[in-house]
Amino acid sequence: MNVWWWVPIGLAAWLLASVVIALCIGPVLRRSSQIRESLDQQFAETPDGHSKPIPGARRASDPDIVRQR
Repeated sequence: MNVWWWVPIGLAAWLLASVVIALCIGPVLRRSSQIRESLDQQFAETPDGHSKPIPGARRASDPDIVRQR
């Protein structure tokens, strides 16, 4: 077998590997993007320039929360 046959074989292997990696990483990146967008919506600024709090969020130092643990 001629040595030059390994060039297209190597290119095909790189192409196949990149497609497989893209198919594996794509859903992970899509999910992290959705999470980031939801966090951005929760922390969106109001017209007066202040950030609105996350609904139902409380500080860890809240005594009512500490007593329930």
